[in-house]
Amino acid sequence: MRLWIERYTALIRAAWMIDLQYRADVFLWLLWGITEPAVALGIWWTIAKGAPGGEVNGYTGVDFVSYFFGVTLVNQLTQAWDAWYIDQWIADGELNHRLTRPMHPMHESIADNIAYKARTATVIVALWITISIVWPDARLPLDWQQLGLAAIAIVLGAAIKFLNSFTIGLLGFWTTRAMSLVELQMAVGMFLSGEIAPVDLLPQPIRIVAHALWFPYVLAFPVQLLAGYGDEHMAVWQGFLGQIIWLVIWWIAFRIMWKRGLKHYGAVGG
Repeated sequence: MRLWIERYTALIRAAWMIDLQYRADVFLWLLWGITEPAVALGIWWTIAKGAPGGEVNGYTGVDFVSYFFGVTLVNQLTQAWDAWYIDQWIADGELNHRLTRPMHPMHESIADNIAYKARTATVIVALWITISIVWPDARLPLDWQQLGLAAIAIVLGAAIKFLNSFTIGLLGFWTTRAMSLVELQMAVGMFLSGEIAPVDLLPQPIRIVAHALWFPYVLAFPVQLLAGYGDEHMAVWQGFLGQIIWLVIWWIAFRIMWKRGLKHYGAVGG
């Protein structure tokens, strides 16, 4: 255990220093991560205020505020970009020297995620607290049990998204078009994960498809717990069960893809 702590400390420190070299890029990514939910909030807030009774399918303007503030934070904590790195490592042969290390290349990606998310999430939490001081609608219900469940759901959601991204990146062992699938998944995920609208507001056929996939368990479910109304929109047990099932599915997919992919690995360079 001590050895792994030392390894992760070194990896996270290295990732943190690399992020410092790309401060402008990190700022732009963070800005986009804040702007997109803010625009969605403005749209749904306006719709709710103009709707009969001041609500849309049970969501009031205040509900939309807490929901999309939650989206801003949870999306930062659960997003994953590892598919791009893995695809590049395979194509350019950069995976070669990583395979000679005494630990799986996945640990480098995990450390990179921790370093980046610790930085950006801190900024978002500070911004959220500042806004909530002057705008009471942005305040979260201080239910520590609910927040604890939300924290667990966020960790599980991040794990699902990480394994999903890493596994899709491994398609680079066989094809040079893996990133096309990543971009398609991102586009579909914006709708099915609850990123631009709560899943409850989607047409029923699309909502059924969403709940049959992993997307809402990565974002919508943790957000609903964080906002304090998980019991009303998705049963807590159902949400956690879905997360565990998809975590196992993507872990198995990763293990199969990794073992078979290495047998086909023929990249040069690095």
